[in-house]
Amino acid sequence: MSSDFEETFRGDVKAWECDVVEHFTVAYYYEKFEAAAWRFLRESGVDPREARTTDCYTRYHAELRKGDLFHIESALIQTGLRPVIAHKLYNSDTGTVCTTMEQTLDGASLPGSAAHWDGPVREERAPVKDSATWVRAGTDVVRPSDLDWTGKLGLGGLIHQFSGSGFHALASIGLSPTFLRENRRGFSTFEFQIEMDHWPEGGDLVHVESTVAHVGSSSIRLVHRLIDTTRGKRLAELGQFGVLLDLDTRKPTRLPEPVLEKVRALVGG
Repeated sequence: MSSDFEETFRGDVKAWECDVVEHFTVAYYYEKFEAAAWRFLRESGVDPREARTTDCYTRYHAELRKGDLFHIESALIQTGLRPVIAHKLYNSDTGTVCTTMEQTLDGASLPGSAAHWDGPVREERAPVKDSATWVRAGTDVVRPSDLDWTGKLGLGGLIHQFSGSGFHALASIGLSPTFLRENRRGFSTFEFQIEMDHWPEGGDLVHVESTVAHVGSSSIRLVHRLIDTTRGKRLAELGQFGVLLDLDTRKPTRLPEPVLEKVRALVGG
């Protein structure tokens, strides 16, 4: 165990928790981080129901695939009115740090001093251009299975809302399910930046709007907004940075030119 960090979760990757890219689905990472944070707060003498997550920064460093064993260690890395908990998710077999996550909270004052944090520095990403085109990428209702222990939309449920929308957004630029299957390609995420404005409740009507904020030779940064359909206001925004992945070599591969042309049109230049 890392110095100043404590184990807060231990489990394994179930086959049904893997996605079409053939690795651990990002929403299930967040489901486990949510459980880790709940345990950390309880063991710190804080009522988790009083704390709400307002921001998350996640870096995916190495894959987990079905059958892999993993555990999470957590620590307080920033004190104050908006404390930050950091999580490290390890492959328990190899000892490799697979994922790091910084979770900013509101409504909770955590005791103790801040631990040393050696995770990656958060990179500032350029905002979406005003000229960008947003596409409807999801239409749904907040379901009972999406809720956490407080009766609000949980972190895992939030990412499930965004995950399917990501593939709709990719399809709009030519990376359709048919293209991905026929060419043994997938989209592998390496960074999430999330801002939460409001946590909806079960039964609330929501939809997702998505666009492209950046494109490289193999990488794409998508931005998704979860919208309260009834009130027309933003609930959350997710910046998702990933690469087109060759499923056989498990390495990034170049985006086809027709895809790049559609991305340029969507991003607004």
